[in-house]
Amino acid sequence: MIVIVANLRERAAFSALCETHGLLAAECESVRAFVRLVRRTPPKVVLVRQKLADGYSDDIIATLQAAELLPATKVMVLMGAAATPSAESRQVALGADCVLRDPVRGDVLIAYLAKFSAAADRVSDVGRRRPTSTLPFAGAIVLPVERQIRHGHQVAVVTPREIQLIEVLAHAKDTVVSYDTLYSEVLQRRFGGDTSNMRVLLGKLAASAGHIGIPLRRWIEVIPKTGYRYRSAGGPNAKPASSAAA
Repeated sequence: MIVIVANLRERAAFSALCETHGLLAAECESVRAFVRLVRRTPPKVVLVRQKLADGYSDDIIATLQAAELLPATKVMVLMGAAATPSAESRQVALGADCVLRDPVRGDVLIAYLAKFSAAADRVSDVGRRRPTSTLPFAGAIVLPVERQIRHGHQVAVVTPREIQLIEVLAHAKDTVVSYDTLYSEVLQRRFGGDTSNMRVLLGKLAASAGHIGIPLRRWIEVIPKTGYRYRSAGGPNAKPASSAAA
């Protein structure tokens, strides 16, 4: 998977470009969103703008380094037209495999992405970071690999997307996760304004949790026109979260 970390306009443009060339891409709006994604799914290629809303490409490379994903994961850094040679070489020294200056040519960008993706497909997964084995969530224990939610002596087996939704919300506990992030990280596509797919997925997860006695709607709050928030202090004694349409 290719992960694009940039502003909204660039993410949309580069994702559309990847889609037209048959390359799967996920979007990240910030360093924080990227950290959550890496905990769940090691990317093959990362395309990152040097200056981000909450940090820099340096932080993205450092996250990959800490997760022991370099040099298997390939990193492409986009820099402004006025970037100095020393700034470019610094990105390479940090771990970037390619640095492109503005204006970025689409054909060149796609050629690099296709090349790096193909190379990553040939790399063994040995040594890549294993997914988190267990995760506390809504008073239960989640086993992502087994796709299980365990609550007391009861077990619910859920779908991969339900697990992805749990992981995104749990890692961002008490912080609102935007629809842009939810659609990018869970559904692997851009958010176009229609929340129905995410609403259906949340309903499915709530039903799965309900079968083993977890009142999930007391843990997950729907913020109208914004996104979802997992309330780590939720539970049976908490007031129900917003019932507004997702």
